[in-house]
Amino acid sequence: MHLTSLSALFTTALLAFASLSEAVLPGTWPPMDQPPPIKPEWVKLVDKKKLPKAPIQSAQAADCSKAVEFCIWSCNTCLRNASDVSTCPNDKDWGFSFDDGPSTFTPALLDFLKSTNTKVTFAVVGSRVFQNPEILQRIKEEGHEIVVHTWSHPALTTISTEQIIAEIKWTELAIQTAIGLTPKYMRPPRGDMDDRVRSIATQLGYKILMWDRDTFDWKSADDPNYQPSWIYDNFTQWVTDSKGHISLEHDLYEIGATNAPYAVSIVRKAGYTIKPVSVCTGTAAYKENVQLVASGPVPADEQIWGMACWDETLLVTRQMNYQTPNHV
Repeated sequence: MHLTSLSALFTTALLAFASLSEAVLPGTWPPMDQPPPIKPEWVKLVDKKKLPKAPIQSAQAADCSKAVEFCIWSCNTCLRNASDVSTCPNDKDWGFSFDDGPSTFTPALLDFLKSTNTKVTFAVVGSRVFQNPEILQRIKEEGHEIVVHTWSHPALTTISTEQIIAEIKWTELAIQTAIGLTPKYMRPPRGDMDDRVRSIATQLGYKILMWDRDTFDWKSADDPNYQPSWIYDNFTQWVTDSKGHISLEHDLYEIGATNAPYAVSIVRKAGYTIKPVSVCTGTAAYKENVQLVASGPVPADEQIWGMACWDETLLVTRQMNYQTPNHV
């Protein structure tokens, strides 16, 4: 299938979803996309005496003079093996992850994933869970992994310990209310974290989900020069090393959601097994006893979405320098 035909199918699905009325999570919740209120009972869950004395930044990675001492990812992509996950450990395993939803673009992406028997990871924003709980329910029902991505998407090194706790716990509560599960992974917005953020997340029972391959599709929201072809061009290069990877895309943005089929097809054609991150790392996805599985083979009658869904002539490798992002 040609790119234009596949894009048309996505457009049809998006228009169909847009005609539905929006659902809202029942209960009383903080304002969307604003810092949520601090709850004393949640603050007590973190022992502040155990927190590293990393300074609160005035802006993301504003001061990198302490980057080595406090492992500030935004400064030097520093990772701590005890708390951070950035790759699938085994060769030929690939963890696809999508951030910032669920959004109006997510259902069409889920249609594709279902038709190709593909299981991935969604890092969700609490405000979007409040807005679209029925989409989160579908994500759960179709066997995908759900990860906490904060309530209002702040740079965590720039806010207080109490605010970080509120961002995580309000999102956790929204997910619990929508689907009855408690994630074991959280992803810091923009990848912005240091040892203080790590310690808070760890004390709250979370592992931290990062990535080692970024499509930069988030740039499409503000950069008119962003080319969707970069997504599948980069994946074409990335699959050549046969190592395990975790890639970052965004279902909040149309370009990220509608170009995901090409990325999935490239990875599968290269012989990779696509897995939710918890499956590729062999860890628990939720506090509850829920077992997720890897992607299965593409159904024979769904090849229209699978290995034959992109136009080979468009997969021309372009020179594009890979850089670790400062924004997610």
